[in-house]
Formats: sequence, C-alpha cells, structure tokens
Amino acid sequence: MKNTFKMITLSAAAALALSFTGQQFASAAAFKDIHNVQDKDKIIALQNSGLIKGISADLFGPNLSITAAQGVQMIVSALDLNLNAIRFVKEPHATDYFKNAHDSAWYAQALIIAGVHGLDLPADLKPGEKLTREEFTYQLIDAMENTNRLPMIKPVVVEYADQDQVKVEYSGALQRALNYGVLKLDGSGKLNPKQEITRAEAAVAISNALAYLKAHPAPAAADEVLTAEQAVQVIKEAVGPEAGLQIKITPAASMSREAFTYLLIHTLQTSGQLPMINVIPEDVKDGDQIDILNSGAIQTALALGFVELDADGNFNPKAAITRPEAASIAGNAVNYLKAHPAPGAVSKTITATEAVQFIKDAAGPEANLQIKIDPNMSVTRESFTYLLINTLQTNGQLPMIKLIPVEIKDNDKINIQNSGAIQTALALKIVKLDQDGSFRPQDGVTSADAAAMVSQVKAILSGKSAK
Repeated sequence: MKNTFKMITLSAAAALALSFTGQQFASAAAFKDIHNVQDKDKIIALQNSGLIKGISADLFGPNLSITAAQGVQMIVSALDLNLNAIRFVKEPHATDYFKNAHDSAWYAQALIIAGVHGLDLPADLKPGEKLTREEFTYQLIDAMENTNRLPMIKPVVVEYADQDQVKVEYSGALQRALNYGVLKLDGSGKLNPKQEITRAEAAVAISNALAYLKAHPAPAAADEVLTAEQAVQVIKEAVGPEAGLQIKITPAASMSREAFTYLLIHTLQTSGQLPMINVIPEDVKDGDQIDILNSGAIQTALALGFVELDADGNFNPKAAITRPEAASIAGNAVNYLKAHPAPGAVSKTITATEAVQFIKDAAGPEANLQIKIDPNMSVTRESFTYLLINTLQTNGQLPMIKLIPVEIKDNDKINIQNSGAIQTALALKIVKLDQDGSFRPQDGVTSADAAAMVSQVKAILSGKSAK
C-alpha cells in the first residue's frame, strides 16, 4: 500500500504538541460553541493539555466534520507519534506514502509520521475528504493498538442495530472500540458508521482512547532491549509455521544487532525460504567488530534490504537490539519473502500436520487450540478453508457479519456441510474465486495459499484486513 523507508531507532520519542501548522486555525481559545455538546469536559481537558491546541472557538463547532488530514493530525499528535527517534536513509515526503498528498501542505508532516509508523491508511487517501465515524474510529484503534503494547483481550461482541452497514474490514476494530470504551452507541442502539464524524466526536473518542491507554499501560518501554527468547519469537513469526523451527537458545541471553541478524538469516536459509542471490559485499566501517562467522549473514541482510548501515557506514554489531528495531528488520524480511518466494514455495502442497500449524498460527497463542486431525489425510482447499473458519468461529474470534452468498461456478463440487464456511471465508476475503468464478474445492493447498489466508485472518483479528 505504501512505500516503506528503512529506519534506525535511536532513542525514546519526545512529546510533540498538536498544532495545525499553516492552516487558518487561530491560536487556542475558549470553546464557546460546545455548551450543549455531550462530554464537553473531555474536549476542554484535551485543549488544556495541548492535545487539540490550535483550534479556535468558531472552528470547533459540534456540527463541523473533520477531513482525513485533520483526523490523521489529531491521532498522531494525541498518541505522541513523531520522528524524533528516527534516522532516515532517504528524506521522506508525504507523497511517498499518499499519492494525493502535497509535500508543502500543512498536513505533510502528519502524513509522513503516519506513514513512517505504519498506520493503516489508504495510499489513495484524499486529505480534504470528510471522514465517517467508522473510518476515523478504525484509524484511531489501529494507531493505538499498533503503537502501544496493549494487553490481549477477548472482545465481548456488542450487537448494534446498524452493524450491517459497517464495512467488513472495519468491524473488528469497531467491536474493540466499543469494548475499550472509545466509542458508544446512540440512544437507539446505533453506531451510525456512515455518518460524518464531527470534531467534537473525534475529540471525545481520542479522550476515551487516551483514558484506556492510561489505564492499561504498556508492560515495557518502546526502547526495551529484547531478550533472546523474545528475539526467537519475532523470528518465528517472520519465518512462519511452515518452517517447523526448533531454535535453541539461552532464553535470558542478551541479543545484539549482530546476533539477531545472523539468527534471522540463518533460520531463513536453513528453512529454504531465501532465494539464491549474488551478494556483493558492502563496505562496513566497523566490520572489524563483527564476528567473522556472522559476516556472511549480515552482508546477505544488507543486500536484501533487511538492515541498513547508519549515516557513517557503521552496522553497530554489538549494540543491543530493541523491540522496534527487531520488528522493523523482521518486517522487511516478511515483505521481501512475499515479493521473492523461494523456488518451490508456491507449488508445494501442505500436509495435514502443516495445515494444523497454519491454523494455530492464524488463531494465535491465546486461543490455546487442541485440533485433532488425521496426519495422513490429504488437504484440499475445501477442507482447509472449512477447518480454518470452523476453528476461528468456535473460538469466538471472527467478527459478526451479514453473509450474502456469492455465486460459485463449481458449487456442486463443494460438500454442503462446508459451504457456509467457504462463503464466510469469501466474504471476509480470506479466500478468493479464480477468474472463472470457481473455488476449485478439491485442489491441494500450497504453502503460499495457506500463508496468504493466515495473513488475511491475522489482519482481520487485528482490525487491519486487506482493502
């Protein structure tokens, strides 16, 4: 969706006060037009704290909608997202992330911050377009969940009168927004997802989000140094369940940039996921500090774009690796593997045991699944899709949707008992029909197919499903 700039985290981020720089907004003023606004005290408290500084009384009316750019500005500022801890290989521009943006516009910095921090915004975002309640809430929940290490929760499904109007990919985030107390239904039990959100409503939602974050603080700081055990978990998530890894390492050992990079590359190579490449060694200024046994892996990581040297040409091999650094490196690896699958990865058909591992990976460790299956059975698109959907549904993980059956050309080949699960998977975009409108239920499932389905499930469960 967006171009990604590789970056190196240097220190903890410092505070960034919200200011609509360059707009016609006047200096902070008393809110004379919100006397009848519900939760007006929350809006005033935000203004007093500096988080909605710069919005004048005559421009904060309860009936005024916010634009996409204003929504991004409010979110990144309220959540204290900035570029203070980032050093770029190439100076970023708003248009690198959002094609309809203008690099000299007042909102450019906010869009850059959103892009760098990986907020799930459409690449064709139109800065001046008004935001609906579901769009703003989705963006706010995505930002608060992906920039804060929130404790895992199992949302209590909240039924509301107009949930059939909600965009499917937003439904999970909206359910969590209701659970977090960020959003409330109106007196008629409606969410009004398609209604334009006002500045007052957006400010109240942000206030509620900040209150939730304050009550549920992250268990560790963003610059937390990873233990070896945590590093192994990051690598296993990047490599995927098909590798069947058994990485042995002292759990409490410290993890350096050098050690993490070596372990990631070595794991990908031994699991056969890296394609053959001709590595042209880069000049690393502090190469003499790198263990000779690790130098090949580090040069490979540099060649593949998993890691970057700093501005002085150093790799800093002995520096402890932080969680954001590890996530960034692993994310680069995942993106590379998607674009450059190793020979055979696309056509290899998975076994029943591998199918179970994929499904457990999709559901996540908190699901604590006990799936029993004949290890010798053949895995078809139909059987895998049914098992995946049935497992997620019985575990209460899939969002509530209004199912509108899709016409499937080869529906007569699908077992009637599996048709509901397949229709659900199609509605959630976990699977797709081919160009002829066929599902091909008896075809085998490849590692690439299964990985793509698991990726979409994870996106749905995290509220970031593919557009």
